Amino acid sequence: MRFHSARRRPPVLRPLLAFSLTGLIAAGCGDGSTSDSSAPPPEVQPTAPQSLDVAIGSQRADMVSGGDVLLTFAALDGLDAADVVVTSNGSEVPVTYRALRDGRMGALVEGLTEGENRIELTAGASRETLVVENYPITGPIFSGPHLPLPVCSTEAHGLGPALDADCSAKTQIRYGYFDVDGDFHALDDPTAIPNDAALIDGTDLPFVVREEVGTINRAIYWITVLDPAPGESQWDPAQWNGRLVYQFGGGCGTTYSQGFRLQGAPSAPALLAGYAFATATFNTLQVMCNDVLSAETVLMVKERFAERYGVPELTIGQGGSGGAIQQYLIGQNYPGLLDALSPTVPFPDVTTTSAGVLDCSLLLDFYANEGADWTDAQQTAVNGHLTSGTCGFWDLSFAPGVRATEGCAIGVAGALPGVPSLKPIDPALVYDPVRNPGGLRCTVQDTNVNHLGIDPETGFARRAWDNIGVQYGLAALNDGVISVEQFLDLNEAVGGYDVDGVIRTERSAASEETVRIVYETGRVVTGDSNLREIPIITTDIWTDDQADIHDRVRAFAIRERLRLDDGSQAPGYMIWTRDPEGASLLDSFAGGSGPSLGPVSILDDWLTTLVDAPGQDPLVRLEASRPEAAIDNCVTPAGDQFSSLTLYDEPGPCSDPYPISGGPRIVAGAPITEEIVKCSTRSVAEASGAGAYAVELSDAQRTRLEAIFPDGVCDYGVPGIGQVPLKGTWLRF
Repeated sequence: MRFHSARRRPPVLRPLLAFSLTGLIAAGCGDGSTSDSSAPPPEVQPTAPQSLDVAIGSQRADMVSGGDVLLTFAALDGLDAADVVVTSNGSEVPVTYRALRDGRMGALVEGLTEGENRIELTAGASRETLVVENYPITGPIFSGPHLPLPVCSTEAHGLGPALDADCSAKTQIRYGYFDVDGDFHALDDPTAIPNDAALIDGTDLPFVVREEVGTINRAIYWITVLDPAPGESQWDPAQWNGRLVYQFGGGCGTTYSQGFRLQGAPSAPALLAGYAFATATFNTLQVMCNDVLSAETVLMVKERFAERYGVPELTIGQGGSGGAIQQYLIGQNYPGLLDALSPTVPFPDVTTTSAGVLDCSLLLDFYANEGADWTDAQQTAVNGHLTSGTCGFWDLSFAPGVRATEGCAIGVAGALPGVPSLKPIDPALVYDPVRNPGGLRCTVQDTNVNHLGIDPETGFARRAWDNIGVQYGLAALNDGVISVEQFLDLNEAVGGYDVDGVIRTERSAASEETVRIVYETGRVVTGDSNLREIPIITTDIWTDDQADIHDRVRAFAIRERLRLDDGSQAPGYMIWTRDPEGASLLDSFAGGSGPSLGPVSILDDWLTTLVDAPGQDPLVRLEASRPEAAIDNCVTPAGDQFSSLTLYDEPGPCSDPYPISGGPRIVAGAPITEEIVKCSTRSVAEASGAGAYAVELSDAQRTRLEAIFPDGVCDYGVPGIGQVPLKGTWLRF
């Protein structure tokens, strides 16, 4: 990449707009209701008071943090800011005014106390009142009690030693610049711009980037923006396009650490186009595999961005693998945080994805023992993936997330460029069933104990994993790849997991109550919320033949889950298919591979043309405003590009080179959606009568099969046990 360079004059900040008000009106919580004001002199014609149209720029009045809140309102004539008195709970508080991009004014009100704050803006006899709920900058707001955090990473990220037990650090502002060859350099002295700095297109302003780094919600956060006038006290938003790209990193870990970021640095073209970027360590799922904690962190980091940089007109999610999981679940469960999604190498959610992960470990254990004579072709047929190695990748990467004594490793820290090494958790803190039964349990369910609750039978976090009735290898049996005896041997020996994640002889059963909680609280992506009503471009990087766990079936499983009630495809969900283009399996693991700007710019266009028409069906609006480029497309291995709304419905150039395989549950009879956590069952006789078996079972084989499944076999034609609708959005735990 090469950028334009030319002789420059010193950049000049855009002057702030003058701030004035003509009057303030009495209102309850900013609802615009009016009250009487002092009568004007007789010779003056009375003028109706004008509403300020006060709103919370920090997103939600009941969820502000850090002791400050941004109020936005109309800029009116006739009254200076100095004439406005702002109080919180009766005491005057500091206020900083500034002009916003949309012509409104912003007032950053500081000095809020923890809890409820009644903010009054007064000018003469007129008054406007709002009530906000303020939380500590360390959280929590809605994710539930803090999880243990024994490992801080402030020093590893250049913020110095942590200031307290919440891993807090002083905020830093850092600068860098891109040179004419597209290379990035740190800029220690923001007042001295090197001569080789590139210029922002169409200007003589240097391509300088400002990065704010600090701690919010106990995570380290980054905000990155263009800043052609570095070092000025007031950031100049002239080159910002009003859009915020929020980045999410992959993985799924239980590190009990402040962590690291797996997202790559914001791309130069995206910054050059005016996009701002934000992320935090708790938005990398490998740090803490907790999408509610991630959503809460997004809320708080966006508030910081709005208060210090400006209110984003649009926020677009970006990231892959576990970064895709976060986008889907935040879009479903916390609507309004993200306006559009651009997930790459997707998984829908942790809960349903984990079914195949843990199945793989059981199957590999079987192949290493009772099934030692099984061929690679037979293993592949039962596993369901394109290669038999995919199960091995799952077993090495994420299966430890169910093992209470193994999952606390910091993971990829230090293994990827830009990801610092972190000190490991003290082994003395980690759970051991004998030596330390009260220690930190390193499982995904323990990371989510606030949402799942405690299992009364075990005393530990509820685990929503179940394989009761699952007929492993059913399709392989019906296709003649394995024999009836092999099918019976497998299902008789496959086993399950004990409470600590150790493989045992008995299968695992999740309680109906646990499964109900999982669905009610939004741990499974469904079509129950507004996920159908926002634009989504999902990018599938096809690496199925490399034993990659990010197999192609996931993108289509999500599409099926989001289908409308009439069976048609959700108008906002598009799939792009690409070759790896040099991406490695490590890139896929981190969720950092794939296009950086393309989907974001198209989603930006889509949202920009999405006009709010009162009373109009949001799905109709979404379809009507779709840009021409916002459509299913693929680039073939030969480099040819195709696009249409029926691109993947039939065999062809976008289906043939990129086949869709499955997973152990799909081979066992589950639909492609794989949204059932605990299947309903029917007897072997009922399954046989419904044509579940394409081979003839002898009386002895049928008797043995019934003994293996005394509670029946899965019936995927009916809803699962405990499968209930989403209870609501913006849930607190």
